[in-house]
Amino acid sequence: MRVYAGIDGGGTKTDAAIISEFGDILATARGGATNPHSVSPQEAVMELLRILDLLFSSNINFLLNCEIICLGMSGISENQERQWVTSHVQDYMKNKKDALDSNSNSCAVWVVSEGEIALMASLGQPHGLLSISGTGSIVYGITPEGEVCRAGGWGHLLGDEGSGYRIGQRTLQAVMQSYDGVLPPTALTLLVQQELHVKHAPDLKQLVYHPDWTKSSTASIARLTIEAASAGDEAARVLLIDEARQLAETAKALIRQRVSFYTAPMALSGSIFRNSLLFRDTFVQQLAEMYELQQIVCLEDAPAPAVGAALLARQKCHLAE
Repeated sequence: MRVYAGIDGGGTKTDAAIISEFGDILATARGGATNPHSVSPQEAVMELLRILDLLFSSNINFLLNCEIICLGMSGISENQERQWVTSHVQDYMKNKKDALDSNSNSCAVWVVSEGEIALMASLGQPHGLLSISGTGSIVYGITPEGEVCRAGGWGHLLGDEGSGYRIGQRTLQAVMQSYDGVLPPTALTLLVQQELHVKHAPDLKQLVYHPDWTKSSTASIARLTIEAASAGDEAARVLLIDEARQLAETAKALIRQRVSFYTAPMALSGSIFRNSLLFRDTFVQQLAEMYELQQIVCLEDAPAPAVGAALLARQKCHLAE
């Protein structure tokens, strides 16, 4: 039985999946960051190989019968980076297979963008438009010919408008501005203090400037903003609406890059779109003047991007036959 593996490698977590010839999910695994710009390249590849160990550990036949692995990796866009990841995974698969059966078939390794695997999961095809709002944010446009266009995705220092990181950062700033009297009292203050186990707002300074405070720590605060906005907190609502508008501007810039993008379907992906109706509705409304809104897809039950990567692997294998 042939099987296909997919990897969704990100800056805070990495998911993996194995599917059958018929698309059934046979195994999954999860691990930490494999984005070589979030952790060191050495740490990224070590974690990636560890996750592959977990993925194939449930059944040795999955390893022996895996014909292709598709890796959708955030932070990897240059050919040199793709080749580096590919060589490590190819060596891993060869050594593992040879140790079990010296006559086993080789396993192809294919590195694509995070956009392609998310589109495959959401739309059932690797082309179209994709707006991602998770820890970071980016908008992709991929033509049927495979040309990849992008806007945003410049990381938390240069961009990430409408991301969990940006929302979390602005939430922490709003708490301090409320403490100073710049902003009126907000429910965010109590929510943040309870979440981070601090008694007073000024105590946040020592916490967030500590070396152990990470990008994902900041992004995790976005969940509190969504909760406060749902309860009617004005500061939280204003913040989410503004970030959604900024991400919509990024999406508009991407759509303007190709005439075909005006009529291409768009998938919305990431935890912020999934968990905040206010954010999602604001984003969609901002696109109304230039884009047909009925083309936007946000499926709560869409397969995970890692499954999308495995589906791409299966598709590529079939096309090669």
